[in-house]
Amino acid sequence: MKSHADMLETACKEFEADLVLYYYGDGVETERSRVEDHLQGCGHCNRFLEDLHKLLPQISQPREFSPAFWADYYDEVVEKLTARQEKKLWWRAFITPMRVWLVPAFGTAVVAILAFALVLGKGSWQANPERPVEKIPQEIMADVNQLEFFKSMDMLESLRLIESLDRTKTGAKNI
Repeated sequence: MKSHADMLETACKEFEADLVLYYYGDGVETERSRVEDHLQGCGHCNRFLEDLHKLLPQISQPREFSPAFWADYYDEVVEKLTARQEKKLWWRAFITPMRVWLVPAFGTAVVAILAFALVLGKGSWQANPERPVEKIPQEIMADVNQLEFFKSMDMLESLRLIESLDRTKTGAKNI
């Protein structure tokens, strides 16, 4: 079990956060004077502030690294960067110098191909292409004799109609 000397003192709950700010010199002046007034009459908070003075400097001290550590660290970083440079693909080393003129060359090639296509295809491309005239089969084509046949067929139909009307008239008179 811990002895009383090993245990940290507890402060009043309402002043605990304010005491930490007071230790660091932060806070509003009115809060600082309120904490100072409280410290004059409270032994627990005084001991808590003394504990802060003992412990916080030990906790917050930065860790110093030796020059050997920094030298090893530097060497390790350089080694990793060198390994990464060696890992680059061979084609990237080939393309990197060409990157400056690669885009303009590609654009020029596309424009040249487009110009050749327009010049060479000018005669075969038309704005309004004419449809080829399809020949109408002879079975569908009517000549003058066939038209006369159809006219006579129409007349025959008309004659039948007239005869049927004539029969109905004569039949009605005979009754």
